[in-house]
Order: sequence, then C-alpha cells, then structure tokens
Amino acid sequence: MGCASSNTAHDKEELKKLNDLAEINSSETQLRATLLIQRWFRRWRAELEIRRRCTWTIFQTMEYASENEQLKLYNFFNEIISGLPDAFNAMQNEKNDQIESVEHFSKLSNPDYVMIDPDYNGPDLAFPIDEKQIKTLIDAFKDKKVLAAKHLLVLLAEARKHYMKIENVQYMVTSIAGKITVVGDLHGSLDDLLMIFFKNGLPSADNPYIINGDFVDRGPASVEVSILLFSLSLLYPNSVIINRGNHEDVIMNKRYGFTTELVKKYGVVANRISKGFEGVFRVLPLVTVVDNSVLICHGGLSDITDLQYINEIPRHKYASILRPPSKRNDEGEDEIDLIEWRQMLDLLWSDPKAALGCEPNTFRGGGTYFGPDISAAVLDKHKFKLLIRSHECKPDGYDVVHDGRVVTVFSASNYYEAGSNLGAYINLGPSHKPQFIQYSATENTSQLPLYSRVSKVESSALRDLRTKMFANQGRLQAAFENYDPEKTGLITMAEWTESMNSVLNLDLPWRTLRAKLVEQDEDGKIKYESCFKDGALEGNIANKQVTETIYRQRNILETIFRLLDTDNSGLLSREELRAGCELLAKHNGSISLSAEELDNLVDTMDINKDGEINFNEFLESFRMVDNKFASTNGAV
Repeated sequence: MGCASSNTAHDKEELKKLNDLAEINSSETQLRATLLIQRWFRRWRAELEIRRRCTWTIFQTMEYASENEQLKLYNFFNEIISGLPDAFNAMQNEKNDQIESVEHFSKLSNPDYVMIDPDYNGPDLAFPIDEKQIKTLIDAFKDKKVLAAKHLLVLLAEARKHYMKIENVQYMVTSIAGKITVVGDLHGSLDDLLMIFFKNGLPSADNPYIINGDFVDRGPASVEVSILLFSLSLLYPNSVIINRGNHEDVIMNKRYGFTTELVKKYGVVANRISKGFEGVFRVLPLVTVVDNSVLICHGGLSDITDLQYINEIPRHKYASILRPPSKRNDEGEDEIDLIEWRQMLDLLWSDPKAALGCEPNTFRGGGTYFGPDISAAVLDKHKFKLLIRSHECKPDGYDVVHDGRVVTVFSASNYYEAGSNLGAYINLGPSHKPQFIQYSATENTSQLPLYSRVSKVESSALRDLRTKMFANQGRLQAAFENYDPEKTGLITMAEWTESMNSVLNLDLPWRTLRAKLVEQDEDGKIKYESCFKDGALEGNIANKQVTETIYRQRNILETIFRLLDTDNSGLLSREELRAGCELLAKHNGSISLSAEELDNLVDTMDINKDGEINFNEFLESFRMVDNKFASTNGAV
C-alpha cells in the first residue's frame, strides 16, 4: 500500500511537471503567434499605406497637370489676342472698363427683364434676407429645387454692392463669439456645406464663419453653395467673410464646370447670370486676419507678400488671376503692373514646401512654392503667429507644416472619389490653436472597412491613369520601341519608367505602380505591350490614332469651345464661331479665309443644321479632320 501510495504521489508530481511544461510551451506558442500576427498586421498596414499614398499621388499629380495645361492654353489665346490690331485691343479695354463699373454691372444683371415661370415651385427670395429664408433655401436645395433666375440676379447684385464697400483685407476677432469657424475648399459640394452646418451650427452673429475660397467648380452644386454663402454674408455681414480663391475666376469656371452648370440650370439667361457671378467674384476680399495674429488666405505666400500693398490693389480689375490686366499708356503701349499681379497670383495659387526658399510653382503653373523660411519671414514681418490656407486636398482634410505655423484645411470630402479623403473645418479660439473637426458626407463609404476603401479609391485612380496612358498610346509605344530596336517586346524597368515619365510628364512612383500597370517576365524585363491590354482599341491604326488624339485633346477642345462660347449658352452661334476663326486666321498668317469660306466652314460643322454648334458637333468636326489626316499619313 505504501509503495502504491508513493508511486501515485510521484505520478501526480510528474503529471504536474508535464502540465507546467505544456503551459510554458503553450504560453511561448501564444506569444510567438501574437508577435507573428502583429508583424503581419504591421506589414499589411504598411503595404496598404503605400497603396493609399500612391493613389493619392496619382490623383493630385493629374489634377495639377490639368491646371498647368489650362494655364498654358489660356496664355496661348492671350498671346493671340495681344497680337491683334490696336482697334480690337482698344475695344477689349473699353469692354473691361465697362464691366468694372457699377452702372454697367447693374444694367447687365437687371432682373426686370427676366420673368419667373408660372409653374415655378422653387424658393422665393426677398430682401432684406432673414434666417427663415435661409432655412427655406436649404430645404429647397435638399429637394433639388433651383432658385429662379430673377431671384438669383437680385442676390448677385446685392452681394456685389456689399463686397464693393469692404477692403481687400478683412479683420475679425474671437473675443465676441469665443470662436471662428474656418471652412476650406467646398468645390460645389452642397452635402459638405450642410454637414458643416449640421455639426457646427448655422452662421450667426454668435457663430462667425470664414469661407476660404474655392466654393465653386468641379462639384454639381456650385450655384446652391454660392447662393447660401452670399445670402448668409448679406444676413450677417460682419460674421460671414468669403475670401476669394483661385477658382472664383471666369476662366477657371469655363474649364472646371461652373459655367456648364449655369447653362444646364438656367439655359438662355445663363450668360447674364455668369456675368453676375463674375461681378461678385471680382470684388470678394483676398485676406482675413483674426485677432491680428492669424493670417487666412486661400493659397499662400511668397518672398514679396506684403499685406499693406495687397490692401491697396484694385481687386475688381481681376476677372481672372491667370493674366494681369493691361492698360494703354499715352504712347499706345500696354502697361502691366507685374508686382501687383504677383501679389494676387501668389496669394491665391501658392503651396508650401518642405525645402527652404521660394520658387515658381511649375507643378500647377501659377504661384510659388514657399519654404518654412519664407512663411516665418512673412508671418514675423506682420507679427502673425499662424497662416491658415486651403487650396490643396489632404487625405485627413487638414495638414500642419512649417513647424506648426502653416495649416491647410480642405472641406470637400470624397473629392477625388468616394472614400478618397475626409473633409475638415477649423474652430479657432482665442488661444489660436486650431481645433480640427473631420467628417465624410458619404455615410456608406465611411462605413466600409479600410481595405475596401483603399481598394475602391485605388481602382478609380488607376482607371484615370490608364485613360491617360491610352490617350498617349502611340507616343508611349514609340518611346518603348526606341529602347527595343529588335522588337522583342521587352525593355528594362529603368527604360520603362523613363518612357512613362517623358511621355506622360507625370512625376509618379512608376516602380511602385509597375505591378498594377504592366507585366514582367521571369527575368524582370517589362512586357511593354501589356500596358495597353485593358485599353487596346479595335480597328485599324488610323482609327486608333484619331480616337487616341481625341482622348488626349478632349479637355483642351472643351476649353477652346468654352472660350469661343462668349455668351456661355453652351452653343456656338455662327457669329461666335466666325469670330473665333477670324481670330485664329489673323494669328496664323498662312490661314486666309474669305467670308464665304467662313460661312461654308460653319455650315460643315453644323451637322444637324439648326444654326448652332454644340460641343458634340465641335468634337465630331475635329474627329473628321483628324481622321482624314491620319488616313492620308497611312496612305503615304
């Protein structure tokens, strides 16, 4: 018995040791598994972040490249106009002087000649505006109703009168309400504006707002956003300040959607309404200073920024910031104040950079890149603590750089694609430490898992990039084949990236993007034909060249169409097209068209023979000409 008892005790002791060992091994296994999972998770998040940053770079690079092309195109047309006879220039200067006058603007936007449709069921607007009318407008816009043209013309006239009375530089204080809300770019997003009002409250004397420019273009509701902002600024003139942005600009509006939106919503009176908006945009203030400590402007600074100088600029002269207004001197020569123009351009178009110094913003084509030394010098010169600016979309809706002294706020969420970025606004109190409030106006997207959001946005960015590649297929193919004289279909990674950079002129991380765009063989060589696998065209080479050219030039063609469409009707009249042809003929000495030839040209472009040319007819005319050219080249 004693021996059995002893063995039992020994067995229990051994069993206990085994259990302890198993627990130790189990703990080690669990620890190792935990560390492995954490390592995998960190790697997964890092790869996801790389994808997100690449996606962001694609969107932003293509956006800025588009702006750069727009500036070049506008400068080209201005060079043409500058070379025209003196009589034409004198006529243009006289026209500009008229537009700047209060009398001319009042006559142009006179609502007495615009009738309200008997079936109109939209909101009414009476002056002076009250809070009840603001809420009525909001409810109407939620129901997709459009304000009558007559009401809008009156609102624009009242807004212009209000803003003509105030100076370029506005001043506000936080001591009255305890905070000031700063809203960045909205770009026609009514959902984002209403989200801000829902979270932060409607503007009032106790809840002041600064709208920091770029509230029009790109989005579908620039008209409604503008109406609400102008109405609120009239209701609370000391508590709602609207700074001008680079998109409150007649030329940018023709390219980025606002003019098209006006035509769609207001038809035959769109031109008068467009002139009304131009009149308001010209006189919006440029800068707001809070508590003499915080500088708020749309773009940024440069090494010549001077607030006292800026406050003296006759801002109403600038229908567009893209080109300085000129004035004829006694000798009949055009005089341009380049320093004045630079002050305006840098204020509305500049971006901060990490490197020191100040240099031209060649990426956008306008304004400067200013470093931390420049921001410190300008802020210290004016005894400011902080610069709040907008102008750049940020993934989180805001960004802080230059040792915390330069803050970017961007309020249009889902700007590039649903899920691409959050929107944000700033609450600024007496401490002048910005409080950032983030949001997304698209609930379904914000509820998606992180991986799904990144994948969705990435797909959209890659689709846009592939469209750009497809539009340049012929040029890319030639660049690839230049490195492949033996026609093997293979080139090195370095050769592929160099070709992509030189043809597309997009500064992108091509090596990182390679796996999404092109295939490799087992030796790491690039199969460059696979670039066009998803976008290859059917048909003969000539048709490919034509379609490719139209894809590549569509934005430019649309801008030319809008520039020729002087009454913003969405249609080119015979007179408008004839004037455009004469303009180009005078610029190009080798082109000589008689009146009869011009009429025949207009008849040819007017495919449906209704006496006017829409954009599709304009595009089709270009396709036919380019098709003939491509066929001729093919025959040779």
